[in-house]
Amino acid sequence: MKFYGNKSGLGLIEVIVALAVVITGVVSGLTLTSYNLNASVASQTRLIAANLAREGLEVVRSLRDSNWLAGNPWNSNIVAADKYRLIVQFDPSANAWSTVSQDTDLAACDACQIYLDEANDVYGHDDTKTLTGYRRLLTKRDICWPTGVTEALLAEGEVCGDYGYPLAGWQLESEVSWTEQRQIRTISVIDKIYDWH
Repeated sequence: MKFYGNKSGLGLIEVIVALAVVITGVVSGLTLTSYNLNASVASQTRLIAANLAREGLEVVRSLRDSNWLAGNPWNSNIVAADKYRLIVQFDPSANAWSTVSQDTDLAACDACQIYLDEANDVYGHDDTKTLTGYRRLLTKRDICWPTGVTEALLAEGEVCGDYGYPLAGWQLESEVSWTEQRQIRTISVIDKIYDWH
């Protein structure tokens, strides 16, 4: 007995099903790869923003420590007496950090733009370098020691002297913003520094 089968090959429906399976696999792989790349870029962007925010606080802490070592008042030349917002900037020619008082909030602060010196991989406020899209602003609030009371944290712009209290330190908030997927993202780091040595 001989059986004769259909030896004509794959039918049209079988080819369509096979192509659908292959295309689904390729599209799924590309989608996953694209998602991973976007997540990686977003993670790197957030890490840079967090480091920039932390750097702002460390610069002010370093300036305070330098004032102590030089025998100056701890808060000397960090921020103008009537200001409570500032930016930190690095001067490579002097190899030194400094601060500049600001009058506006982060969104309106053009001086808060951060640029990248690609030759040295250093972020700063030198507008002759490459614009990064990051902005950084530090805000200080006075910490006072009222008599017989624990520390008092004042509102932005208020000073301990207005209430007759001695200044004990500052609460600093370093805020960094950037644009990601057409939305403004912000990260802030808060720390306290005191006149303790």
